[in-house]
Amino acid sequence: MTTKAIAASEYVDLSEGPNFLRIYLTETGREELEAQRDGMGWKWGTIYVFQALLEDWLGNGWEWVKPEDIGALTSAPILRSPNGMIYWFPNYAITCEIEEMLATGHVDFVEAES
Repeated sequence: MTTKAIAASEYVDLSEGPNFLRIYLTETGREELEAQRDGMGWKWGTIYVFQALLEDWLGNGWEWVKPEDIGALTSAPILRSPNGMIYWFPNYAITCEIEEMLATGHVDFVEAES
């Protein structure tokens, strides 16, 4: 799978591939994630931890999308790129996106079908 780097930020880097968005965890991002863990899980809810990691991107054209705003019947995290592409995490009910990033160094969001 080849990806095209979009740009870098402090906590995560983004790359687009064919029909997916790969979110790479930087070393600083890994340290931040590990600092947010406690003995029982996460100090904040996982969506808030993920939003903190994406803060640089969310201030530069990327945005969270509420599923109901696009008629999606899911509770998955959904992102919209500056060019309007919609990406989502389809394994949300099985795997936590931030746990996957900690384990593998990245997480893939799939391009939504229109």
